Amino acid sequence: MRPCRFSALLLVGALLMPLVGCSDKKGDSSGSDIASSAKETKAVADKVELKDYKFPEFLNEIKQPDSLSSPVYVSFALSEFISEVTEQPFEGYECSNKIGNIFYIFSEGKYKGLLDKNGKVVLKADTYTTIGLCTPSILMLSRDKELNAPEEYLSFNVFGSISPAETPEFKSDHIRIEEETRNKPSSDDEDDGNYKVYNLILDDNKKVGDGSSYVDWDKIESVSAQSINTSRSYNAYYRVQKGEEIYYICFDRFYNYTIYNGAYGFVRMKVGDGYGSCYILDHDDYSELNKLVKSFGESDPVKSPSKDTGLDYVQIETGYGTDDLVTMTISADGYCFTDHLGSGDQQPQKYFTILDKESFVSLVKWVDQVLSVEYEK
Repeated sequence: MRPCRFSALLLVGALLMPLVGCSDKKGDSSGSDIASSAKETKAVADKVELKDYKFPEFLNEIKQPDSLSSPVYVSFALSEFISEVTEQPFEGYECSNKIGNIFYIFSEGKYKGLLDKNGKVVLKADTYTTIGLCTPSILMLSRDKELNAPEEYLSFNVFGSISPAETPEFKSDHIRIEEETRNKPSSDDEDDGNYKVYNLILDDNKKVGDGSSYVDWDKIESVSAQSINTSRSYNAYYRVQKGEEIYYICFDRFYNYTIYNGAYGFVRMKVGDGYGSCYILDHDDYSELNKLVKSFGESDPVKSPSKDTGLDYVQIETGYGTDDLVTMTISADGYCFTDHLGSGDQQPQKYFTILDKESFVSLVKWVDQVLSVEYEK
């Protein structure tokens, strides 16, 4: 994917930026001649005799690529609070789940109730058909979930006492961005100075991500679901950045939050009858891809593209979240089509080059062996 001196420079810069999803077009590795502002030479790609590559099977499992597919931190993991009951603890009650070391959920017909850890009835099984948790200290109950009956809420403490709670209402102004100025550590070869970090703070003055490495950001901004291409429903989305690493912090209506890896790139490919696409959601993987691209070397632009529209191809689009969009489509015969939209004073550039055909195989294998691991987590 390192087509020429000019495109190599584009990639070294562009591949270090966040990335955007590809368009719905398939790889344009063939078609009419496209003029380049660089010097053009005619060339003919080697006959395609590639071997030992296959369509990455994990792409078959991705029906709709979603940039929020790689969670790295969860503030409220339900599985840590509710567990299944494998052995009945009390005679005369059929318990299905245990809530921490505080309650047991038991059933009588279609209704659910609560027992404390000693087997004493705390909530009779005569009103609610479902009982669950929405926060570590609030129960969410429904009289008839199938009929969309409104939920009711009960707060509780570690001693097993319960009391009615107000219906939680999400308000975006209950989350604020806090700026803090810190001193840089002094060194012999660097002057002392200050720098700023930013954190999200909840109404109870709790710092989002406190106790983890997901704090003290260089930049925080509120964004919409549409801007990050996700179907996951949350009440608030924040894009945060530390160095070159990008994450999204997403809040549900109870102010529980999940932190996801940001999207660093997008890959689309066709191999044989297989076709699929996915995001690159790991900064280290993206850095590895950048090194792989550099290893492809340089090539002069050519004016005669391949005419075989049925060839296998890999397409990578870079520049997500910026005005500097670069799309590269490499086909199995070695032809690479680069489409650089340009930004600022830069003019759009479109050109073909020819790479070593093994570059295509290297990219397919990278997707199959490296990128697939992101979707196994």
